[in-house]
Amino acid sequence: MKLKVLSNDSDTNKIGEFPCTSCHTNCCKEYVIFVNAHDIYRLSDGLGFNPENFLEIYGAKDFDLGINVQEGLLDLALKQKDGGCMFLEESKDVFRCTVNDFKPGVCKSYPFQMRNGKLIQMDSKLCPVEWNAEEFENMMSIHLKKDECEWKFYDELVLEWNTKNQTKKPLSAFLKFILDRVSLEFTKS
Repeated sequence: MKLKVLSNDSDTNKIGEFPCTSCHTNCCKEYVIFVNAHDIYRLSDGLGFNPENFLEIYGAKDFDLGINVQEGLLDLALKQKDGGCMFLEESKDVFRCTVNDFKPGVCKSYPFQMRNGKLIQMDSKLCPVEWNAEEFENMMSIHLKKDECEWKFYDELVLEWNTKNQTKKPLSAFLKFILDRVSLEFTKS
């Protein structure tokens, strides 16, 4: 894949390789990768794993959006292994994602985020190059809109779960609930 990147040597744009191709994947080693219902569904389906095999629980960052289950008020993220994402694998001194075809949306969008309806590079990104935001937005606009819709859908599921399930069922029941709902979404389309 070719993409315009800002050269570190000058202010001019040049056509170069996709920046992730030559990266040392610091983002996959330094960040906790939080996931939504669609991410969990795609990973479960793509790997043939139950979500418990690749999910880790964290205390909720936002109490209004935390999942209220028997285990507490939680957020869901990918498990870590050897100081990085469990799906990061080293081969000949190069690290690569082993779930690239169905990796979480936040991984696809990195190092960009939407702020006030505008695509911007994250303030504290770990990328060794400067990306061209306009080029990235053109390339990823469909994904970014889809990702935004998926997080909204997930937030609505969490709200529905928390409202209807006052008995604090186990996390496994919540996972079944979201996977069933996402499965219905995919069969409708």
